[in-house]
Amino acid sequence: MRLGVECGGTFTDLVLLDDVGRLVATGKVFSTPADPSLAVLEAISRLETVDLSGTPLLHGSTVATNAVLERKGPKLGLIVTQGFRDVLELQRHDRDVMYDLHYRKPRPLVRRELVREVPERLDANGKPLVALDEQAVREAVSELAGLGVTSIAVCFLHSYRNPAHEQRVRELAAEVAPALDVSLSSEVVAEFREYERASSTTIDAFVKPTVDGYLSRLERSLAGRGMGAVSMMQSNGGVVPAAYVRRRPIHVLLSGPAAGVAGAVAVAAAAGIGDIVTMDMGGTSTDVCLVTGGRPQITNESMIDRIPVKLSMVDIATVGAGGGSIVQLDPGGMLQVGPRSAGADPGPACYGRGGTVPTVTDANVTRGLIRPGHFLGGRHALDRPAAVQALDVLAGPLGRTPAQLAEDVFRIANVAMAGAIRLVSTERGHDPRDHTLVAYGGAGPLHAAAVAGELGIRTVLVPPHAGLMSAYGLLSSDFQRRFAVTRVADLHELAPGELDDVFAELLADARAEIAAQDMNPDDMLVEHELDLRYRGQGFELTVPVPRGAGPAEAAGLFHDAHTLRYGHATRGKPVQVVTYRLTLRLPRRDTALPAVQVEGSARREDLPVVIDGREQTCAFLWRAGLPPGFAINGPAVIEEDSATTYVPPGWTAAVDDATNLLLTRGA
Repeated sequence: MRLGVECGGTFTDLVLLDDVGRLVATGKVFSTPADPSLAVLEAISRLETVDLSGTPLLHGSTVATNAVLERKGPKLGLIVTQGFRDVLELQRHDRDVMYDLHYRKPRPLVRRELVREVPERLDANGKPLVALDEQAVREAVSELAGLGVTSIAVCFLHSYRNPAHEQRVRELAAEVAPALDVSLSSEVVAEFREYERASSTTIDAFVKPTVDGYLSRLERSLAGRGMGAVSMMQSNGGVVPAAYVRRRPIHVLLSGPAAGVAGAVAVAAAAGIGDIVTMDMGGTSTDVCLVTGGRPQITNESMIDRIPVKLSMVDIATVGAGGGSIVQLDPGGMLQVGPRSAGADPGPACYGRGGTVPTVTDANVTRGLIRPGHFLGGRHALDRPAAVQALDVLAGPLGRTPAQLAEDVFRIANVAMAGAIRLVSTERGHDPRDHTLVAYGGAGPLHAAAVAGELGIRTVLVPPHAGLMSAYGLLSSDFQRRFAVTRVADLHELAPGELDDVFAELLADARAEIAAQDMNPDDMLVEHELDLRYRGQGFELTVPVPRGAGPAEAAGLFHDAHTLRYGHATRGKPVQVVTYRLTLRLPRRDTALPAVQVEGSARREDLPVVIDGREQTCAFLWRAGLPPGFAINGPAVIEEDSATTYVPPGWTAAVDDATNLLLTRGA
């Protein structure tokens, strides 16, 4: 069997499949932020009647992300080329807030007094100009260890072209202070751009002890239960063994959200839909991603807590509008939703776990869209009076009733989510109206139709077990590793076959690394991409290229991509290749799609719900009683164990043959 467990900020989700990919069990428990492994073990322990001997765990977790956001990690040192001590302090000239007179750049993970310079220098082609001063390295490592540093990041100029100096630093560090963890930029990010490479390497070094400790505790507990090996979802949407994650923990920063996208892609593909926008609204935030032709968009640069991460990952935009997002008044007295969240502990006021501040979930309970006795399939009753009371604190000063304020909160959250979708679609040259919105997460289907209406999207797909889609995505994901190397050159100056030569060199290194993980690279698919730009541009576009493509074909593909992104192309201008990217992918085993096990007939209750400022009668139905072919016009609420779907007036919900819910907007 295969077990997928995904840890979110508020809930931890579980999906268990048998040996032919059929659904065996599901589960959803409150997350345990202090130690996420406790929630994982609690979810597994509820499978009392299932023999999990030898069962592997595919896992997604926010443990690395939280370590950075909370700045909970080791005392970190940095060793750089002489003259580059302030690479993390200088950063870039751009700023994320234009008119803030008190603006401060993001705080690096390494304090300046813990940065050490050593004499060494390579040119842009990796040729040594100044030999590495090994005695200076020994002294730097000794000083940092004496100051209590337990992890060191190493980032030398142009080491992406020649890692020899950085590799020698690791050898010397092992001699001087064997207990130190060392992360090398040439292994974390073998690409140019000094600041982004340095910041990414410090993140890897910072989260390494936390991730290693977390996986060690989890693996020990699972081994005690006789279970199999642990694998984790990477930020790029591929699964890798835990042993690799220990060496490169930076690759699991967006582990959970990427798993949800993988699951949504699988469900949409089975329904014959290739162009989708995913919307994962959980308890803490909402993650959205654009998928075209069945492939999610990939970005090679991102941010975490305003710190650049130069890493291939699924292009996910996150907005602080989850079920637990806190509702408050901003300094100007305007209503604001998020970005702070009540999380799992204490959670929204209605959870009855000590929370008192109003949240989006409290607003939905107050409106009547979430029934207190049906939350999580009735396993956790909600406190509606507490939700109303929490909203009333803000409603009075605004001259609103709690029910009216609840609708305001609903609309503000929807606008925030629609803005995130525009970021990954319209601002990338794609019209969201040409896509289907796939909504999942515990709260996603509740808001999906309204968000789609904001964007002009006419169809929403809600998968079965929508609140568990990220856990299912873990089981439907490929093994995947991505490799990259920077080689800057004008395409028209390359010799015939030179692109292939660099890719062949990259593939040889990739095959050797994969083979060292006891996997057969011959079984894997190979994909090529190039980072290309016009000569003189400061940034690149990543363009997929077929194997064997020559410079002229690559340039043509770049012109097309530039037109799609920016609306124009200058076809007579020289095009530069900057970075070569190679992906090795092992397609997943066949995995049965999750389906609703229809039991009995549709159970319907007509109850009052606040819509457009007044109570209206709304049909409430249990999803497990809706057979394929069933349809209903809104307003309606369709409940299931892990999520709630709201069908507004003017929308119709229908069940397809795979038991997906398809919401369509009337003319």
